[in-house]
Amino acid sequence: MDKFGDRLRKLRKEKKLTQVELGKLLKTSHATINRYENNIHQPDLDTLNKLANIFNVSTDYLLGRVDNKEIAIIEGKEIPTELSKIGVEYLEVNKELKEKGFTPKKIKRLIETLEDLNKK
Repeated sequence: MDKFGDRLRKLRKEKKLTQVELGKLLKTSHATINRYENNIHQPDLDTLNKLANIFNVSTDYLLGRVDNKEIAIIEGKEIPTELSKIGVEYLEVNKELKEKGFTPKKIKRLIETLEDLNKK
């Protein structure tokens, strides 16, 4: 499994950014980016979120918790009231699923179906 620095380096190179350019986007030095990529230091939560936004991946992908970087985030007004009532603030779904029409309502129905199956 890749470490954070390995994933960061890979994403930066895919986007054809130098360490200096990425540092400017984050308002930090290229030396800091180098320390991240060499797994010497870890970014704080705010920086981790900024990196996820820059590369359009989840923080879980950056941290090596999941291997699928193709995500879409459903949040705010897209979340059905029923889900927000139980504390769901956002969902991360595969972009392919979102493109195939997996709306928050369909996801809610899927969750309900899984809960019903679990009761049996």
